[in-house]
Amino acid sequence: MSVGKIGEFDVHSKDWKLYVERLEQYFVVNGVKTELQVPTLITIMGAESYELLVNLCTPGKPKNKTFEQISEIIEKHLQPKPSELAERYKFRQRSQTGSETISEYVAVLKRMSKTCEFGSWLEESLRDQLVCGISSETIRQRLFAESKLDFAKAYRLAVSMETAEKDAATVEGHSAKSSSAGTAECHMTAAPTWRRGKVAGERPARNASGAVRETGSRGAQGRRGGAAAAPAQRDWGDRAWRQQACCRACGGAHDTIACKFARYVCRACNKLGHLRRMCPNLMDQHRIGATGDVTSGSERESDGSEEFQIL
Repeated sequence: MSVGKIGEFDVHSKDWKLYVERLEQYFVVNGVKTELQVPTLITIMGAESYELLVNLCTPGKPKNKTFEQISEIIEKHLQPKPSELAERYKFRQRSQTGSETISEYVAVLKRMSKTCEFGSWLEESLRDQLVCGISSETIRQRLFAESKLDFAKAYRLAVSMETAEKDAATVEGHSAKSSSAGTAECHMTAAPTWRRGKVAGERPARNASGAVRETGSRGAQGRRGGAAAAPAQRDWGDRAWRQQACCRACGGAHDTIACKFARYVCRACNKLGHLRRMCPNLMDQHRIGATGDVTSGSERESDGSEEFQIL
């Protein structure tokens, strides 16, 4: 049983040199004798490639030639030796593209160097083109600063710096996301503070039982320009606005749990958790008023009057 499998050769797209290299290793692994190499090649190379081989060998026949002769005949036809100057020009013009890593770029340079006939200048040519063709200016400047830089050292430094740049970009991206999330959380936590409208150091008045009272003057001040007065000036029959209001305690645009008025007792229903202007009972009356029974202005003006806070 043979080891491995060699498929047919595609004369339109495959590299004949690579195909021959694979075939030679196939002969070694499976112990194919020299006299059997040509019959094996003719058997597996495919009908189209065999027809090409017959035409190239005319008036002779492929079976009368050696494996090396057949390989050379097809190579000269499919892959004629290119101009050395032209191949070197292509090599010098090749730069790293935006989608290539340094490893991929070097692999391309090595493949192109096969037809450049650099000889003993191969290592220096690869080093020069790596440094000159690399896309990162930072890495190029670092390589310029090195003394006695050979190709192996240039390749090692370039790959390590490329990896470091990617790692730094990843860390910076995570840090930016964490900072944005922390800032947003800080704003959310601090949001109720500016809505309180209390002057620093001001202490609320207390009634006889020790509960804090919301004074009428404070309610009037909120109605004159404070943010807390906005819900009192709305039409409570407007369902869309009531759905937008987040706080069920005062009607402000924040969470109820963060609102200080959640500890106040409603003067209308004597229940804990909201101001009089957010009382569900009054909301129902206002909604009825919007359809027929008009709510009096005095009731709207008294929304901010005294409520009790449970300490």
